[in-house]
Amino acid sequence: MKIIISCLLMLPVLVQCAGPKEVERPNILWITCEDISPYLGCYGFEQAQTPNLDRLAEEGIRYTSAYANAPVCAVSRSMLLTGMYSSSIGTHNMRCYTQLPASIPAYPKIFREAGYYCTNNVKKDYNSPFQQDTTLWDESSNQAHFRNRNDGQPFFAVFNFTVTHESQLSEENQKGHIENGRIPDEPRIDPEDIVLPPYHPDLPEIRRDWARLHDLITRMDEQVGEILQDLKDEGQAENTIVFFYSDHGGMLARSKRYLYNVGTQIPLIVRFPERWHHLAPGRPGSTEDRLVSFIDFPKTVLSICGLPVPVQMQGTIFMGPDTESSLDRVWFMRDRMSERFDFSRAVTDGRYYYIRNFMPHRPRGRDITYGYWVQSNWSAWRSHYEAGQCDEVQSQFFQPKPAIQLFDTEEDPWHVNNIAGETEQLERIEKLSAALDKWMIETRDLGIVPESMYDDLAGPGKPFPTLYEYASSEEYPVEEFLQAAKTASLGDPGRVDQYLKMMEDDQPVVRYWGAYAIFLLRKADPELKSVLRGMMHNDPAEANRVMAAQALGLCGDPDAAFQAIRDIAFETQSPTVFLQAINAFQYSLLDDRLTMGDWKKFSEREIRESPGKDMLNRGHAQRIITHAIEHWPERYKVY
Repeated sequence: MKIIISCLLMLPVLVQCAGPKEVERPNILWITCEDISPYLGCYGFEQAQTPNLDRLAEEGIRYTSAYANAPVCAVSRSMLLTGMYSSSIGTHNMRCYTQLPASIPAYPKIFREAGYYCTNNVKKDYNSPFQQDTTLWDESSNQAHFRNRNDGQPFFAVFNFTVTHESQLSEENQKGHIENGRIPDEPRIDPEDIVLPPYHPDLPEIRRDWARLHDLITRMDEQVGEILQDLKDEGQAENTIVFFYSDHGGMLARSKRYLYNVGTQIPLIVRFPERWHHLAPGRPGSTEDRLVSFIDFPKTVLSICGLPVPVQMQGTIFMGPDTESSLDRVWFMRDRMSERFDFSRAVTDGRYYYIRNFMPHRPRGRDITYGYWVQSNWSAWRSHYEAGQCDEVQSQFFQPKPAIQLFDTEEDPWHVNNIAGETEQLERIEKLSAALDKWMIETRDLGIVPESMYDDLAGPGKPFPTLYEYASSEEYPVEEFLQAAKTASLGDPGRVDQYLKMMEDDQPVVRYWGAYAIFLLRKADPELKSVLRGMMHNDPAEANRVMAAQALGLCGDPDAAFQAIRDIAFETQSPTVFLQAINAFQYSLLDDRLTMGDWKKFSEREIRESPGKDMLNRGHAQRIITHAIEHWPERYKVY
């Protein structure tokens, strides 16, 4: 009988055409906003003014442990669309364009096949060719609305409000909001009344941005009220399950883009009308403590609408008759953020938050220039730090990070006290570390492979058509690569012989991590210099030649390192290798050797077309180059 029912559910359009016996399905309305943590009145935030969302929570269910699996938009939206971890399909780097095989699912297509009218207003940002896929939505524009459907047609509608996006804190956008009456002339909350997190220094710019953030949230709440009123006016409130959530945490410095609770925890409210209340996990006005994350959303909405769930989807169903057992952990990823490479993974059980930083040399607060461009709190904080006026906690943001971090969210909600070094935490760290390893291996995590090697592995004329197919194959020894990355990230002086052996491995990924470990050591040893020179000149992988040169620059031969990196930057036809080389100048402290002529030549470089992936055209490397030129002759600083 289950098989028969399953087959029927795979033919929903035919069932709907059967006249009086058609299957009733709920409408789904996803209301999303951008860049906020749970700063709402219904979450106990006393200074919030969010009456519409507070009312939605009274009528629905408020989730207390909901998370984005990545602390940035495009990576998160890739998971929301496909129900697959971005690190499994290759969409884990911020602003990439990863080719995907036809087997990768996208939930709107399944809804459309079932006869739903699917609209998106308006943001997509999927890090893949789904961005241009015209078959995803019936309509995707700033005019898309469920009211445009045919009479009697069920709908799945997404409305994405950008008023809380980090860019809206720029002086220009704040002025526009004030002139158009969207926010008051002066912040509703007196900036002096803001209770600052311990990592933010007490500066006027930071206090004002915090106050303005809450004005923008109030405006967003008004927009939510307008959409909910549209739903009533259409007579669809009693037919529609409403979700509200943010695309990740944020938005001020050290939240969005970072693997802390404030970067990943989101508000999530789900309201079920009475006729569909049998699908709800609780009564109206209740709270739900179950751990849920974006990877669960596609499976869940397909399930509660009685539609087939693709076997590739990796989440769990968290409501409805097919609810699956709750997982006791949520997993997170952070990789390249625009122009800066990084690689971190994390896991939480709801209280303890474990982070493994595979590239600990990267300071968090010197990541990207975008934040500094649009928000005064970023630049004010950086200037305060460079003046030597930050305390120990406030300074952490601009310093290299530990390889291992552990936070007790219950005792330390801002994640400023790393307890990984406490003896009593050793057993907990071992368990969380083993669980993280298991997840990375089972999901075939592609973050272990340097992005600058991707063009060697997948694409036209390469061994595999797509990264996903490479990761799914026996050619990807994920466990071996993970061990290499973990070992390298320790930068342990006692493992030099092991690192040298890694640099001679047959696998280019293992060689990369071996060279990275030597880079972390920064040891001017004749043997190390000799091996690095050999890799720098002879390794078949350009990515490894850059990494060897980057290490050599800090291990006693900056002249040879600079020349090698410069040559590769001028000669490579890979946009990601080019970006890696531009970063390598700075990481090996060689950027002060570059002349204005070098920077201008970099700016003028032409790199072969690679659909959607040319980092020059997309602005990643160009952002670094432009900043260097604009700040000449002042030495370009590593941000």
